[in-house]
Amino acid sequence: MRLQGKIAIITGAADGIGRGAAIKFAKEGADSLLVDINEAGLKETAAAVAKLGRKATILVQDVAAPDAAERIVKRAIADFGRLDILVNNAGISTGGFFTDIPPETLDRVIAVNLIAPFLISQAAARHWLATKTVGRIVSTSSINAETVQGNSTAYCASKGGVRTFTRGAAVDLGPHQITVNAVGPGHTITGMTRKHMGTQWELDGIERAALKRLGTPEDIANAMAFLASDEASYITGQTIYVEGGRTIQPPITPP
Repeated sequence: MRLQGKIAIITGAADGIGRGAAIKFAKEGADSLLVDINEAGLKETAAAVAKLGRKATILVQDVAAPDAAERIVKRAIADFGRLDILVNNAGISTGGFFTDIPPETLDRVIAVNLIAPFLISQAAARHWLATKTVGRIVSTSSINAETVQGNSTAYCASKGGVRTFTRGAAVDLGPHQITVNAVGPGHTITGMTRKHMGTQWELDGIERAALKRLGTPEDIANAMAFLASDEASYITGQTIYVEGGRTIQPPITPP
């Protein structure tokens, strides 16, 4: 119960890592505002939280819409009277060869994956500074902030931006004991990646990971819960890669 009595905002909570975070946080004692554009998925996540004896309210919201950041933070405070944790998890992915990515696609990926977490973090931090609250920000980056892959330049750029803004915000907010960290998932089974199951993506994810398996939403959520807890109060500006050893040299199989 490391998050007992805490209130969290979790974006992208309708499925995958966001749902995993909502369930893990509930098990640790937190109540949450769940944010996503998928209302049906949000209701399913909220129901799973309720079964654990915790409260979850939902907000159907495009995180990249104008004024979304202030709307999300104000809604959490209105629903629960306080805010302690922000999980910036909403994200989208798109493929395409570098020269073929149209400006509107780039704009959308950057808006959802980078600008929205930046603005929501600003809104949460303003509230914490005004109320002298010790807050926790945890954002979802990616191993693609470190080891890029082909046909994903826009996505890689957005997740690299998350890693870097995490470091900058941590410096500014550190004197106020507000921590800012990120997790970098590797090949993880989510709603966004299920379409790749049975393809080379799955095979590469297993073969190139030292642990020889894909990640689960629970794997990522465990790291998020740690970073959101007081156990991580001396950790800030970091991106923790939860990727089964994907970014290190895998062990060499003896002949």
